[in-house]
Formats: sequence, structure tokens, C-alpha cells
Amino acid sequence: MRVSNKDIADYYNSHQLFYSLFWSRTGVHYGFWYDKTKNLAEAILNADKFVVDVLSITQNDLVLDAGCGVGGTSLYIAETTAAKVEGITLSDVQLKIALARASRSSASGLLRFSIQDFSKTKFKDKTFSKVFGIESICYAHKKLDFLNEAYRIMKPGGKIAIVDVFLNKGDLNTEEKKICKKVCEGWRVPNLSSKEDFLSFLKQAGFKNVVFHDMLTNIKKSSKRIYYLGLVSAPTRLFLSKIGVTREDLSNYYQKALLEKIATHGVFVADKV
Repeated sequence: MRVSNKDIADYYNSHQLFYSLFWSRTGVHYGFWYDKTKNLAEAILNADKFVVDVLSITQNDLVLDAGCGVGGTSLYIAETTAAKVEGITLSDVQLKIALARASRSSASGLLRFSIQDFSKTKFKDKTFSKVFGIESICYAHKKLDFLNEAYRIMKPGGKIAIVDVFLNKGDLNTEEKKICKKVCEGWRVPNLSSKEDFLSFLKQAGFKNVVFHDMLTNIKKSSKRIYYLGLVSAPTRLFLSKIGVTREDLSNYYQKALLEKIATHGVFVADKV
């Protein structure tokens, strides 16, 4: 499917209010549910904590949040670790929210946000010690382009973490292709990488010591919530698509099937040595 950066930006510019009202004011992602997780807000926070822990972020780090959304994870990192954080997004609406939240944060001096394409940034070589993306790198048109850029702007000794959905295989059958297409079309995702291909791309880019943490069971509750939210809102969204206000969007419905039959969810972690 051909999706431009403008398509992605337009989607979040028009849908961010929906996410903020009906999902989370801090993150546009599944979050991680553990045995004692009480609610979605905690699940979203758990994903933020996971990134901090797996990257061993400290106050000495300069961190890139690649596809920062409204800046929730960036704020969490700056406020809890005192690390400096740069967040980049394609969405003007998300940028405005992130900047407003940063201005009210106790760590405002540690935070910067801007509009940039994470596959072709304006940053100098060897700028960041840590780089991460939470369910944002799926929006890279070519995943290797992003990883090459991440490698360029990372310092030797740096570490990267990619939290995302990955296909279990590359050769999908007709029904599987339909499910994947519906999810990608609705959320304006250019394509999904298989876990095997993404591992290969990490190595091609030069990253070492690659580890994958499978988090599929930890996002199932959120997947079900998104599914039921999609069922409830389906009549309204169908009507809006019929009158030309929005495109047909069945991603909420099909993402559950995607994660049950075709894909997994997890975190790749790797080093630049």
C-alpha cells in the first residue's frame, strides 16, 4: 500500500482527539499488562518503564524518541531519569500537545520536540546514546532506512529499542494478506515487517547483540479493548466514510485477528558497539 508521510501526519492530525478522549492522553500504543496491572493507564506506563529499564537510561543519556506522539514517554523519561530527550513526530497536532505538556513539566529544560522524519533526520552523526520507538517504526516506509539513520545518529556504545508489531512470517496467504491490509489501511501504516526481516535489517545496519522480548501476551487485553471499541464506533465510522468525511477504517476490528493469527508484539533491543 502506498502511504506518504503526509497521509500519516493527516491521520494523526485528525484522529489524535479520538485517541486522547477514548484511549490515553499520554500514549498511542497498546501498553503492557502484567498480573497486577489495574488499568490501561498503568499498562501504558508499564511500556514506558520497560523502555527505561531495557535501555538502562540515566541522567547521562541523550535519548531520541522516534515517533514520539504526544510526548508521554519522553516526559516520563525526562522526569524520572533526568535524561535529555528529543522527541520527533510527523503530526502538527501531536507536536502542539507535546510542547504544551513539556512546558508544564518539571523537566521542561530537558525536553525538545520537533517535526521530523525519523528515517531522514537533521541530527548530526553520533548524537544520541539511546534511541527508541514505541509502535512507531512500523510507519517507516523502509525499515532498513530508519535503522541506518538510527545507527548514524547513535554514539558507539549506544543502545536501541524497538517496540512494535511484527509479522510471524513473510509469505502470507490470501486471507492473511486481507487482514494485514485492513489494519495497515486503517492506521495508515505503509507495511509491516516480519520478525525475521527486522532482525536481518538490524544486523545489516550494523547493530550487535540483538535480543527480542516477546510481549504478545502482555498486550492482549489492550487488543481486545481496541476490538470492542471498534465494534461500538463502527456504525459512526461507516457513516462518515460513506459521506466522504473519512476513509473506511476497520483496523480496530482486524488488529485482533492480526495478533491472534499472523503477528506478534515485542521489543527488539540491540547495541551499537
